[in-house]
Amino acid sequence: MSKDNKWVIKAGSSLVSGNDKGINNDFIARLSSQVNFLKKNNQDVIIISSGAVAKGMSELGFKERPESLATLQACAAVGQRGIAEIYQQHLQVFGYNTAQVLITHDDIANRTRYLNAKNTLESLLEMGIIPIVNENDCVATEEISFGDNDRLGAALAGLVRANKFIMLTDQNGIFSNDPTLDNSATLLSQINLDDKDLDLSQQLNSSSGHLGRGGMRTKIEAAKTSLKGGALTWVASGFENDTLLKIFNNESVGTKIFSEKSILQSRKLWISSFGSASGNLILDEGACAALSSQGKSLLPVGITKVEGEFNKGDLVNCYNPKGQEIARGLTNFNNVELNSIKGLNSEEVRELLNYLSEEEVIHRNNLVLD
Repeated sequence: MSKDNKWVIKAGSSLVSGNDKGINNDFIARLSSQVNFLKKNNQDVIIISSGAVAKGMSELGFKERPESLATLQACAAVGQRGIAEIYQQHLQVFGYNTAQVLITHDDIANRTRYLNAKNTLESLLEMGIIPIVNENDCVATEEISFGDNDRLGAALAGLVRANKFIMLTDQNGIFSNDPTLDNSATLLSQINLDDKDLDLSQQLNSSSGHLGRGGMRTKIEAAKTSLKGGALTWVASGFENDTLLKIFNNESVGTKIFSEKSILQSRKLWISSFGSASGNLILDEGACAALSSQGKSLLPVGITKVEGEFNKGDLVNCYNPKGQEIARGLTNFNNVELNSIKGLNSEEVRELLNYLSEEEVIHRNNLVLD
């Protein structure tokens, strides 16, 4: 897949929730139509959808968001089923299948689960399936909760190395002041987070709706994360029929948030943010050329030596025969497995391990060149 065609689109509770059994079907229909446009233009789409708690509240008869964590989890458990079904109904009209993916912060923070989530999402995209992602509120606790789907969306944008991250909201974008308190507030069409003179104190204090958990503060913080992962970011209205179309056509809409750091530098920061490398792999000249010149994944046959102790999903450094670091990435095997399969081709690896495994030691999507 092209590295420039992945969109992560987050839809907030204020958009998804409504009077029709807790769901705004009109919004989901508009969103589905725009997703169809993107798909027909060879774009891959992941939807981060809030609304499970709101739908559960509606079905269980709650008028206000419960304060009890257990009650919120119960609402989410009831609502998640309905959210997934409604997205499937609307997107099936255009011939697409969806998949429900529930994630907690621990799934992103844990390297093994991070890699599993990444591989699953990318496999779904390769099969043409549209993942519908939500925080797993029915099991999350305050300690592991993202707190809102803005942060979850930003984390997933980095997870799949998305090109664009769009936070759809009930506002036209980010304003110079809270528009609910100041009628003279103006829309900020662009925000450069590298601007040292930038003052976002007013935006950071704006409030969220009664069904949501995050205001503009979480959106700005989420933008910092998504930009670090290499995704240009927008905050824009979800009430329009063409917001995503305008972004696709490079037209001005909402608030575009960007950084002057290159995407390559940002993605290196994202990979590096998992901490210091846990081990080293020494590669032969053929493997070095495959990684550096041909954009290939790293296979066991190209590894001559394994150093250190590490687990699946850990960050490892890759060196050429002269001892120069050429790349780093997240490994699909632990050090014991790699020591047993280094230098072997894929068929020999399958025969030796005798269990289902990845063919690549480091998939190209999980590897950053130096």
